[in-house]
Amino acid sequence: MVKSMQQLLYLGMLCVAFMAVPAKAQQLQLLVGVEKPPYIKVSTQTGYELELLSAVVKRMGFDCQFIHVPNGRLLDVFNEGQADLVSLQRSAPEGLFATESYISYQNILIVRQDLYKEILSLSDLVGLRVMAFQNALKFLPPAYADAINKTSSYLEVVEQHQLPALLLKNRVDVLVMDRNIFWHYYRLTAPDDRSLKVLSLFQPNHYHMLARTPEVAERFNKALMEVKQSELFSQLQLKYFAELSQ
Repeated sequence: MVKSMQQLLYLGMLCVAFMAVPAKAQQLQLLVGVEKPPYIKVSTQTGYELELLSAVVKRMGFDCQFIHVPNGRLLDVFNEGQADLVSLQRSAPEGLFATESYISYQNILIVRQDLYKEILSLSDLVGLRVMAFQNALKFLPPAYADAINKTSSYLEVVEQHQLPALLLKNRVDVLVMDRNIFWHYYRLTAPDDRSLKVLSLFQPNHYHMLARTPEVAERFNKALMEVKQSELFSQLQLKYFAELSQ
């Protein structure tokens, strides 16, 4: 009952904000992840994800404030009552409301072209040295967990910027990363190199925002659809991914 009253109060406050025509737009707070180019660049408040969300919130009639939290803590902080929306969620706990998918991550394997064995499936990782993004076990299918039990070494890391260099130096055999994050760091590390190749063995992961009321989620969906139909959407993908990949 108390939670229902809180939701009604929250909704009432948002309705007032929607209906008002102030000199300066009201502000929505969004919980988002930490440094993760090309998606999030904290120091400049740029990146594909931040700029996409900013455009959607602007279409909703609000200014946008980002609160950066490690991915594993996003939902916990939201449940503590902070912010109006939380990013990078794949399910909707009771009492919260999911938007349509606003972003997709495509995880891949990256190997050197001269690797001594061909990788056709995850079972071919046996005996290899593998490094992956943090919480890869959480986001990748069970077959991945089975496969890495047979690797010679396995490590998950938070900072991914050094991974292409480690692969180029033969310090590791296989990288597991999001496609766009890999290409971002690979181009910075060795822009003229052509010795690495990409293997697509995973389905994409689709993520949505969570809102505290269905009305806010629906308003986000409407604005998201408008942005996706605009020229800005293509411009952001070309700017940060050099291709139309979302």
